[in-house]
Amino acid sequence: MTFDALFHDYVDFVWRSLRHFGVAEADLEDQTQEVFLVAHRHFANVSVEHPRAWLYAIARRAASGYRRRSYRRHERAVENVPESSHSRDPAAGVELDRLASVLDTLDEDKRTVFLLHDVEEMPMREVAEAVGCPLSTAYARLHAARRELAKAIQEAP
Repeated sequence: MTFDALFHDYVDFVWRSLRHFGVAEADLEDQTQEVFLVAHRHFANVSVEHPRAWLYAIARRAASGYRRRSYRRHERAVENVPESSHSRDPAAGVELDRLASVLDTLDEDKRTVFLLHDVEEMPMREVAEAVGCPLSTAYARLHAARRELAKAIQEAP
């Protein structure tokens, strides 16, 4: 696989992963670029069996660094705030907010496994590699996440 193919095949995945890690919308493009800069530096020296897992690990470290640096950032207020993407359909916004709040009830390990497997449709072997745990642990986290999400959805107003 060439680096160009890697980029084109996985740029959307990296962007979504960074968003799940809490990177602000305004910074997603820059942080996605950072992930691919790191990947490009190491691409020739690494045998990449599971590209999504490898890029996910890079994105996770990039997002961690982003969060550490974010306390130093000084943001300025703006007069006109752009509309959010779901402001045109209030019902969609309510549902997205509800889903986000339910996902926030999970601890990071369970949420990560759930998002990678059920949302990103990664095979469990890649998920286990991406999060750095045994395959059986990844399955246990997925099962627990699904159980906790079902309970939280039932209890949500």
